[in-house]
Amino acid sequence: MLILQYIELLNEKETLSRELDLSAHYKKSSDIVAIKDLLNNLNESLTINMKKLDLFEEDFFQHKNQIDQIKNTSENYNSLIQQLTNQKKQYFSQINRITREMAGDKPESKDDIIVDIIGTEENLSNAEKIRAIQKKAKEIQSEINDIKLKKNQSQVKLEELAPLFEIFEKDHQSLIEIIKSDKKRIGELQSELRNKFKEDKSIEIEDIDEVPIKSLRSSKELRSDLERIEAELNKYSFSDNYFNPQNPFDLSPIIKELTKLHKDIVNNKSNINISIDEKEINNCFKQFKLLENSISNIESIMNRFLLEININSQIRVILSEDQKNFFISILFIRREKEKVSFEELTTPEKIFFIIVFYLSIKLHMNKNHIIFSNVSILSQFNKAGSIYRTIRKILPIFEMEEFLSRSKLTFILANLELKKSIKNLKIITIQES
Repeated sequence: MLILQYIELLNEKETLSRELDLSAHYKKSSDIVAIKDLLNNLNESLTINMKKLDLFEEDFFQHKNQIDQIKNTSENYNSLIQQLTNQKKQYFSQINRITREMAGDKPESKDDIIVDIIGTEENLSNAEKIRAIQKKAKEIQSEINDIKLKKNQSQVKLEELAPLFEIFEKDHQSLIEIIKSDKKRIGELQSELRNKFKEDKSIEIEDIDEVPIKSLRSSKELRSDLERIEAELNKYSFSDNYFNPQNPFDLSPIIKELTKLHKDIVNNKSNINISIDEKEINNCFKQFKLLENSISNIESIMNRFLLEININSQIRVILSEDQKNFFISILFIRREKEKVSFEELTTPEKIFFIIVFYLSIKLHMNKNHIIFSNVSILSQFNKAGSIYRTIRKILPIFEMEEFLSRSKLTFILANLELKKSIKNLKIITIQES
C-alpha cells in the first residue's frame, strides 16, 4: 500500500513538472495570457457559485420537500373525500331503493350495504332502516367536513409558503444556469488554449493533452507544490526486495510475493482455521442497519417540527476511540448555515428541541397516545413561556399532517401558569387538595 502511495506521488510530481514547463510559455503570447486570465476568473467564479449552490440547495430542497409534503397530503385528502362521497351516494341510493320498495315499484331485497349498517336484524321497519342509513350518511358527511377543514388548512399553509418557494426556485434555476454557462465557457477556453500550445513549435512537452489546464497556476505555486511532494517522497523508505529505485513503477517484485503468498494459502487451506461466527456478524450488520433507519426516521420527523423555528438537525453516530461503543451526536444548522451544538442554542430553541425530540422518538415507536410532562426535564428548561410557545407551534402540524393526526397528545404540566389559551387544546386543571 505504501508503495502504491509512493507511485501516486511520483505521478503527481511528473504532472506538476510538465505543468511547470508549460507555465514558462504563458507570458510569451498575449493571446495565451488573455485566455489564461479569463480562464482563472471563470474558475474562481465557478468555485464561488458551486459553494453558493451547495449552501443554497439545503434551504431549497428543505422548502421543496415541505411543499411536496403538503401537496401529497392534500391529494390524500382529495382521495379520501372522493371515497367517502361515493360511499355516501351509495347510502342515499339505498334510501331511494327502499322508498321505491315501499311504493310497491320493486320487490323487497336486502343489500350488503344495508347489512353493514343495520346488521342482520329482520324486524326493522323500512322507516327505521332509512333512519339508520341517514344517520350513517350524516356521520360520513361529518367526516368529509373534518377532512375538508384539514385540506383547507393545508391549502392555507401552501399559499403561505408558495411565494417564498417561487423565489427560491427562480434563484436556484438561475444559479444552475450560471454554473452551466461557466462550465461550457471553461471547456471552450481549455480547448482553445490547448490548441494554441500544440501550434507553438517552441513547446516540446510530451503528452501535452494530459497536462491540467483547468486553472493555469503561476510558476511560484507549481514550485511550491513540487517542493511539498518532494518532501513527502523523501519520507518513504522501502526494502530492495520489493522496490526497484531505478524503476519505481515496476511492481513485479510485489506481485511475485503476493502470488507466492496466495499459493501458500491455497496449499495450506486445510491447516488454516479462522474462527468466524457468520450469524453473529450478520446480526451485527442487521442491528446497525436498524439503528441507522431508526435514527434517520427520528431525524426526519424532528426536522419537520424544527422547520417552525428555522433550524435543521443532523444526527450522527460516532464510534468511540476504542471502537467498542457508539455515541449519538446532534448538530444543529441555522438558516444562515451556521452549525452549532446544543449548548450554543438559545434557551427557547433548547426547550423546543427537547420537546420535539421526545415526541419524535414516541412517533417513531408508533405510539398513538403520547404523554409529555415538564417534570421529566431539567429545572433550567422549565420555562412556561417557551414550553407553551412550543405547544402552540407544533399542534397545527399534528392537525395538518395525516401521519401525525392519528396521534393523541396529552401534556401534563406542573406549576406552569397558562396566561393565554391555546387553540384546539382541551385544558383540565387539577388542584392539590
